[in-house]
Amino acid sequence: MATRKRKAQAAGTLPKNPAPPAGFNGDVFIQAGHEKTPDNKTGGEGPLGNEIDWTPIVADEATRILRGAGVSTIREDASLKLSARQNERFRVQVAVFLHFDDPDGGESGASVGFKNSSDEPAAAEWKKLYAKFFPFRFMPDNFTADEASYYGYKYTITTDAEFLIEFGDLNSVTQARWMKPRLKWMGALLAHFLSQRTGKGNVPLPDFPVDVADPHSEEEREIVDLHIAPTSLPKRLPDYAREILNAAAGVPWQKAALMPQFNAYHGIMPDSFCVFQNLGDMPLDVGSAVIYESKFGIDSDGSSDASDLDHQEDTSLHHADGSPIDARNEPYAVIPLNAAESKKKLPDVPDFSSVGLRLGDIGIAFWKDKAAVFVYADKGPANALGEGSIKLAQLLGIPDDPRVGGYNEEDLHNMGRGVTHIVFPGSTDVAPGKTRTQRDAAEVEKLGRQLFAKFCKQ
Repeated sequence: MATRKRKAQAAGTLPKNPAPPAGFNGDVFIQAGHEKTPDNKTGGEGPLGNEIDWTPIVADEATRILRGAGVSTIREDASLKLSARQNERFRVQVAVFLHFDDPDGGESGASVGFKNSSDEPAAAEWKKLYAKFFPFRFMPDNFTADEASYYGYKYTITTDAEFLIEFGDLNSVTQARWMKPRLKWMGALLAHFLSQRTGKGNVPLPDFPVDVADPHSEEEREIVDLHIAPTSLPKRLPDYAREILNAAAGVPWQKAALMPQFNAYHGIMPDSFCVFQNLGDMPLDVGSAVIYESKFGIDSDGSSDASDLDHQEDTSLHHADGSPIDARNEPYAVIPLNAAESKKKLPDVPDFSSVGLRLGDIGIAFWKDKAAVFVYADKGPANALGEGSIKLAQLLGIPDDPRVGGYNEEDLHNMGRGVTHIVFPGSTDVAPGKTRTQRDAAEVEKLGRQLFAKFCKQ
């Protein structure tokens, strides 16, 4: 750690600490969680970055500003876990331990953690300040056991408080897109907070960065390496689809509008949801099309395959005789529930109906060198998308076992690509509030091919 500090000081980024008060090691202690960890606990991983890389950015910026303002600041990392450091203790006014969350399931948000009730006022003050800017949810204090019993607490002896900060859920694409270009600003906000809390340095409140760099821009090399696309196409158009869905193939990108609000869905590739407007001379009087890229979960509903724990015998859409759409024999996709249909719908997650999509609408899916027509035949989770029938998976060459097949969000991150869907709003023959279609699988296939052919001649 000493070598790193000397190099940073030489570069002018981390000025030396001022002399601490008598009996103290410093005014402030800042630890970047997981940085230089000697074990395999390297922290969370998200689609836009990893915790072990983000915490040092925040910690370094806060340290730079505080030291420049004359606040004695100890900057530490996870090498505290080394056996040779077990007896080290740091006497300061305030100690903070910086992290980003990455839950195993669902979506979390920002939070604070602390061991003693005496630490709660400072943690509450930080939360109040950060909440003025952070536009997502806050989790309850100490909502995980690790937050309340963080190993780092034993290294600090404070006159005010020691607490852990979770800045947000880096596995949530929506939160990660907000956080990534604001990491240094977070450090500046933390420096302001610690300056106010200690009464030293008079560090001002930093301006909130509104016009920030797009995390998917070509300046972000790790994202470009993950996904490279011509500037005339959406940044999330996967490599396998560039030839079949580019402008030269007839896809009317000049009529496409990016809908970033749909990034709020779990399972979607960021910046892949676009709406093509003002389509002309389309079958069924269709006037628009929607494209998005997503994960692919296997839906076995309507079939006799009950190996999936979430299996249902019925589907939301039915044949004319009232029978369900068979997942094993018919290609279909799942449309998310609208807010009126689910009390679990989050307020920032838009309905598919807002762009005209409904049960029974027809689309075409692409994966690598395969394409398959499908129909929206089932309704699924309100805040997630990216499920398809066993048959659709087979046609696309996707592993189709309901128990272990398909591709989840982690697979998308590792592969850097998902399944591309193009759906045609208004192509359904199902009246609002009804559930029966007069079309069989052969007619759906025929109409889907016709719709896509006309779509490519706009």
